[in-house]
Amino acid sequence: MNKDNSFLRSIRTALGLPQGSSRSKETYPDLFAQPDTSKLLAQIKGRTGQEKQDLVEQCKINAAEINLATHMACSNEEARSIIVELVRSKEPEFSFNKHIIQHDHPDLNALQLWKKFNREAITVHTSFYTDRQVREKTENSFIGITAPSLMVAESATLVQLTSAGCPRSTSLVPSIHIALVRQENFVATLEEAYAILGEKEIQNSFVFISGPSKTADIEAHMVHGAHGPRELHLIILAEQEQKEEEEVLEAPDNSSAADDERSESIESQRE
Repeated sequence: MNKDNSFLRSIRTALGLPQGSSRSKETYPDLFAQPDTSKLLAQIKGRTGQEKQDLVEQCKINAAEINLATHMACSNEEARSIIVELVRSKEPEFSFNKHIIQHDHPDLNALQLWKKFNREAITVHTSFYTDRQVREKTENSFIGITAPSLMVAESATLVQLTSAGCPRSTSLVPSIHIALVRQENFVATLEEAYAILGEKEIQNSFVFISGPSKTADIEAHMVHGAHGPRELHLIILAEQEQKEEEEVLEAPDNSSAADDERSESIESQRE
């Protein structure tokens, strides 16, 4: 601690600051000033359909460089089919049972995945905030499904916000991470991503994810899955037909009867 204080005193002396002074918004307004992002936000909002498509193509190119698999879906039905195929074709890494954990997010709830596996030995869990068994279900799942808030095209980076029902563990613990991102949520750069995040009310935290977990610490050999998912799949949901598909797939999910049906399906699979 004494060494730390000595170091800070040296810094203050070099900067010509009085000892023991602290930086505040009043004494250093420029340091604490928020950047004006209005022009950048207007530019993002005013993008044409072609410009948005160009961002998707740029992201796909950059994704290939970091071992991030991309899939295009023109509707919720196509997105659901892609996920179903991935679940059926992949095998658990540490178990013989196929458990899936998905975020409690409207875009994922609309897919009604549990209905596709009600006749198979595949259990779909949802990370409900009130569920005290979420941690256990997450640890038992080999696939985690999320709906990130943003996708940065220049680095193929997912921006995943943590909130009630959408914990970080869903994208970090399972061996395979599947992310469903709407095309309208693509941004060009990290600067644009931070501008949008500055306008949001961050409930908890957020994480930036660029490709599956990887390390080359041991003899410079690249290994995937060392500190997180060994596979990352990005499903890009195109803007066309989104509203029509949502009306068809989300309607049954608005009733308590649908929630009861889902719960009964999940419990019967667990038994």
